[in-house]
Formats: sequence, C-alpha cells, structure tokens
Amino acid sequence: MPHLSVKHWPRTFTDAEKADLVASLTETVTRVFGCDEGSVSIAVESVDRQEWTERVHRPELEERADLLWKKPNYPKPAPSGGTA
Repeated sequence: MPHLSVKHWPRTFTDAEKADLVASLTETVTRVFGCDEGSVSIAVESVDRQEWTERVHRPELEERADLLWKKPNYPKPAPSGGTA
C-alpha cells in the first residue's frame, strides 16, 4: 500500500521521463502517507483515445466521481483528439 494507477493517451516516454514520473510520484506518496518507498507501487497504462470514454471516463470519472480529489476540465464526453 499505496498503489497508484495512471492512465493516459498513447505516447512514447523516454527512460528519463519514466524515472522522473516514478520518482516524483513516489516522493509525494511516501511523504503524504508516511510510508516507505518500498510499499509504493505504480502502474501506467496507455488507453487509446477512441476507448477513453468507455474504459476510463465513464467507469472511473463519472461512476466513481465521489472518489475524485481532482476533476478534469475537459468537455464531456471525453475528447477524441489533442494531447493529454
């Protein structure tokens, strides 16, 4: 505990970007939760833009809105183009 799950539109990450994301998230989570970094796990999943609404927006943002600490500001339904 804790486990973070990050979903994003497809893109290529450099090794440096991956390391930066993991280090930044791990530092914040260990500080806020007061836990050891060895207890943190992070999953990163690419989701095609065409599948975003069905796989992410509806089940995780709309149906579980009570769990969101930060809500997105993009229009509904989820955008089908651009960058994220």
